[in-house]
Amino acid sequence: MDLPKYTGTIHPEEWVKQVQIYCYLKGIENEEKIIKISKLMIDSTIIIPNVDKINSFEELIKALKLHSTFSVYKNSCKRKLQLIKYEKEDVATFLANFRSLCNWVETSDHKEIITMLINSYSNYFFKDEFIKRVYGINSVDEIFKIFSEVVFDELKIIKFESSIALKHVATGKYLSSCNVNYKTGSRKQVVFAGEEFPDGNALWYATCTVTNHNYHHCTYDDSFYLTHKVTGKKLYKSNSIYESPTTGHAEVICESVGKGDSLNWINTNTTKNNAPYVKAKDVITLNCGGYIFRSHDFTFTIGNKTFQEAVCHKERIGGNDEWQIEIV
Repeated sequence: MDLPKYTGTIHPEEWVKQVQIYCYLKGIENEEKIIKISKLMIDSTIIIPNVDKINSFEELIKALKLHSTFSVYKNSCKRKLQLIKYEKEDVATFLANFRSLCNWVETSDHKEIITMLINSYSNYFFKDEFIKRVYGINSVDEIFKIFSEVVFDELKIIKFESSIALKHVATGKYLSSCNVNYKTGSRKQVVFAGEEFPDGNALWYATCTVTNHNYHHCTYDDSFYLTHKVTGKKLYKSNSIYESPTTGHAEVICESVGKGDSLNWINTNTTKNNAPYVKAKDVITLNCGGYIFRSHDFTFTIGNKTFQEAVCHKERIGGNDEWQIEIV
């Protein structure tokens, strides 16, 4: 570690601290000597009036802050704060840098800090959630904590076009399809509850029905289409004249014709049913024009393969209608 020179590019308090650390490492602990060394390490272009009369660290820091270089330094730090952007880097590193800049600017105004953090990340979910969660908060430490929590939560938001799987809560099996057709009813591509892990047959992606949607996150207000990732066919409730193979409910199929049935997420968690964003691990029901997607222990067989039935119904919603969303 070299003895740091003061050139007006560091906060005076931080610079004095670095000089003290250097001196302590060299075995110099006498405050009078350290102050003398500090004064000698001020750049010759920075003229401090009556510098010889300064006898304490507090007086030295105060004198450096009165010099014009400190105003330039603070303005430079404030500019950096106004321009700083969170680029999905390590959030701890970002907040450490942000906190340091706030310290050097000498601001603890929670409203100003909130505004700068909002401007640091252009993400619809982040802005909505962060503004909502920091309302009424005036603790700077709590504001930084909320920032990190919202950034982490953003990773759990379901996005349009991303691979997802829907796990049937009651039986633990995943909503699936494959290149096999029903032998009864519409004779279209089967939809069923498959394995107890999300294999290729269980991968889907959602696309918003609104083509000019201005953000990528799924909300509970969105209508969407659900497409099977492997076969490229969309999820449908079959024509009501076609019954499911075992229980006689409305048949569920995948087909490439048209856009598919428009679906809606329904949040079944009554304590969070006003949450706008659809997140991984949310338990939902799938609504299709008043019909609800269901699975149960009933099975049917095509060839030598057995499938757990998936259907649509208009009965009362129950446990067999719950699906948990996973990001794959």
